[in-house]
Amino acid sequence: MVACYPCITAMSFIAQRCTKMFTPAHGYRAPPDREILEGLETQPLKVLRIPAVTGIVHDVQIRDVEYLGSYNWMESGIPTLVVPGSPRLWLDKRLPFSVSPDQGRTSLSDNENHVPGRALVPLLCAVDIVEEKTGKEEKFAWSTVDFVTNRRSLRKLLRWIDGRAKTNFRIDMQLAGSRTVLLSPWEANTSEPVWANYGYTFERVACAAAPGCEKGHTRIISYDFDGLKMVLRSNVNAFLLAPAGEASTSVDSLTRDLSLLGLQASPGISPKDAVLDAVSGLHIVRSGSANISQDSLIEIDTCSEKRRYSLKWPEVYPQMFLSQTSNRYTAIHEDGRFHTVEKRKLGEPYMRKVEERTQPGLRKLRHVLQVIHDLVLEHGETGRLCLVCEKGELKVYKRTTMESFLPDEFLQRFHDNGEGF
Repeated sequence: MVACYPCITAMSFIAQRCTKMFTPAHGYRAPPDREILEGLETQPLKVLRIPAVTGIVHDVQIRDVEYLGSYNWMESGIPTLVVPGSPRLWLDKRLPFSVSPDQGRTSLSDNENHVPGRALVPLLCAVDIVEEKTGKEEKFAWSTVDFVTNRRSLRKLLRWIDGRAKTNFRIDMQLAGSRTVLLSPWEANTSEPVWANYGYTFERVACAAAPGCEKGHTRIISYDFDGLKMVLRSNVNAFLLAPAGEASTSVDSLTRDLSLLGLQASPGISPKDAVLDAVSGLHIVRSGSANISQDSLIEIDTCSEKRRYSLKWPEVYPQMFLSQTSNRYTAIHEDGRFHTVEKRKLGEPYMRKVEERTQPGLRKLRHVLQVIHDLVLEHGETGRLCLVCEKGELKVYKRTTMESFLPDEFLQRFHDNGEGF
């Protein structure tokens, strides 16, 4: 039986616009793109080469995945986070149905929009709050981490490794403590036009959002990447309320399941519920669930019937693998009329074959990360380096500013004797 949730609006989840996509005001002009070399010394420090061989003969795997925190940005005139927030709920709607085309612009970095130059601050702030909410006795050991990054940065490096870096990119770097390399995303612009597609409107129709969580959901995890301790932030499109094959259809069972997740019906939240966090400077609304399992997360994509059998797994698979997002749902349409959702899951036989084909690139990524790690450590905590890829060539530059990605109160925890709040 196909699960259907006709009364979802009677509970805590609501279906409404996808606020990652926005319609500019009349007369809006996007700011000009920033120069990729702004704030850098004239000459590069080093040129990185794509490794022909790595010395790694085994399959590169991810182990010991742990959920650390999560959040949603709230629509507000001041930077406001909902922590732990919630992804959208996959409704498993009956097919077929039609949606209108995407239009407007999409945000490339909500974090940079809200806290320019301090895009990593929400990450640490959310982890602190989730630790408190879940009553963890031991605080996360930040001084044991090798990289703090987002998925987007790792995918850019992987595209460069595979010779698929069609657009230039830049990643700013900083050493925290004696071991941890912070990778901060840099974008020439914080938004871009939405191309003719149906992805955002499909997500709006196929999913429902918890109050206050209408904007994109960000999840933070830690794991071991073949010996490198990683903390990674990535966007999550949606989650499954029940495991595949166990979807609930009754109002009572749905309400019960949402209640178990801490997402029971509520009167809604607003920026007025936010409390100022003195260290981060962010306003925090404590709402949502820290009980959403990694196995329930979904990456949603849309594809026209014409392109159905030309999906480029070398591009797609790392998106699932690096964030350990268990499920990928590809919705197939003809001119916006969706008739099929193809579902894939990490670890299934088909996906294991896909992983085999991506292993050479993953081995090279592991090697390149080690090179980057060693280079940043060599320049110490006062070093300010960045990676710039232009026309497929990856160079290391020194930045001309000493500005830090994090306040001193956050940086302190990356030292062996660092303490949280």
